[in-house]
Amino acid sequence: MASFTELLTASDTDLVRIFHKVTTDPNADFIVRINKVAAQMELNHSQLVCALGFNKHIRDLTDIYSTLGFRSYKLLSYRCNELFRTDTYNQLTIDNILDIYSERLEDQEILNTLRSMLEPRLEHIEAELGKNEDPAHVISYRMEVHAIYRAGIVDKDFAMRRIEQPIDRYRQMSGEIGVIVEMGLVPASNLFFSEALTPDEKKALIEAKHIDANMIKNRLQNTNIQQDERDMLESYI
Repeated sequence: MASFTELLTASDTDLVRIFHKVTTDPNADFIVRINKVAAQMELNHSQLVCALGFNKHIRDLTDIYSTLGFRSYKLLSYRCNELFRTDTYNQLTIDNILDIYSERLEDQEILNTLRSMLEPRLEHIEAELGKNEDPAHVISYRMEVHAIYRAGIVDKDFAMRRIEQPIDRYRQMSGEIGVIVEMGLVPASNLFFSEALTPDEKKALIEAKHIDANMIKNRLQNTNIQQDERDMLESYI
């Protein structure tokens, strides 16, 4: 038996030791084989595939991934990436996700892969939250958004793309603007004077003491701001 974290961070020697005890039917379909091995480790299908797929030592361990029915590391990666992009904290827990992010700088190829998947993954999660705002999933989503910024996985360009999208509901749900400012990716003043943020998001910047009275007065001099923003700003003067 091995935990998700143990598989994710295992050395090549440890992986060989763990899989030496595994039994499977080489004639079975690869889904069946993965599920059987996962059950032996008390993991689910996604946890097993992603723990191995994001382990930097698995590339050359042909005997291990072939045990699961993958003919190449590339095929394991495809399956891993598909599962990672489309899971909404159902098979991969938030702890699993945070473990993956914490390992991201250990291998440049894995880091690049994660970066390429973050936007489609977040879009998928946000679409699911739009249908069912499950409180546990909202908490997990908030934790994940904060983790990708604080772990240094994303940069200013990523932050700006998120700011410019009409996803203020999800930015507020996750407290994303706050962590963008905290990490120094975009100055609070730039965000405050931007047209991309909603009045509620600007209110949060004011209440977090990122914006002073002079900046509010300056913003109010703009005759083009919407009335709801003007009303909000005037309440702080």
